[in-house]
Amino acid sequence: TTLEPLPYQVARWVSGGWDAVEAAGRIFNAVVVKDNYDRPVLLFKNTWNVDQLVADSPEIGELLPFALPPTTSIDNRSKKGRGKK
Repeated sequence: TTLEPLPYQVARWVSGGWDAVEAAGRIFNAVVVKDNYDRPVLLFKNTWNVDQLVADSPEIGELLPFALPPTTSIDNRSKKGRGKK
């Protein structure tokens, strides 16, 4: 496998999810991809393109510079491993 660099410098997670991406319609100067948790991520060549998208398509909502992994309750995790003896 050969990895090749992409021409993008800025990544933004769409806080509104896929619904916000669809509401924004056609997105110019960005590539829409998904992360390991199937959340939409927009790749931009520069921050000017980010600002332009937010100005032109307010339906996109908040764009976040990072995303945390989905949380799992510690209580739920510990209960899954418990069985009746």
